[in-house]
Amino acid sequence: MTEGWADILMPNERVLWQAQPDSRIEWRGPQVPFALFGMMFAGFALFWTVKAMMSNGFWVYGIFQIVTGLGIALAPLFIGPFIAKRTWYSLTNRRAFFASDLPFGGKSLTALELYPNTPVEFDGQEPGTLSFGARAEALVGDRFDSTPRFFRIPNARHVFGLVLDIQKGKV
Repeated sequence: MTEGWADILMPNERVLWQAQPDSRIEWRGPQVPFALFGMMFAGFALFWTVKAMMSNGFWVYGIFQIVTGLGIALAPLFIGPFIAKRTWYSLTNRRAFFASDLPFGGKSLTALELYPNTPVEFDGQEPGTLSFGARAEALVGDRFDSTPRFFRIPNARHVFGLVLDIQKGKV
């Protein structure tokens, strides 16, 4: 599991766990208001376009508005899974790693040293999210992560246990 990590890992550091976030489409949180607004926008644009067509008016502009409304409604549902498929998490016996390779953002790799006093929270769900209360520093790319987290990971309870064991020096 340490293949390709030679220039990243410190002496005696080894990879314990690697995963990607769950990439299923979900209807929750901020997606719902965007979807409702986008559907209302697209619906009004459709109504306007039909009325303009019936009166031989300038209806072509309405097509752009319909597409924009549908984009507002559907984009939040697909952006999350798109990002999840390009995100990777790793946990070693000393650090947590957060990697991504996004269009227009490029590759990034941040790391967070897991000290005994590093705050970590588990949301108790499956797939679950582990949030760390410390800043992750950039190793590749120029981005840093002020609120690093393993977002919607499989076996989150097991990974939370691993993090606690790392903090206690048991691993």
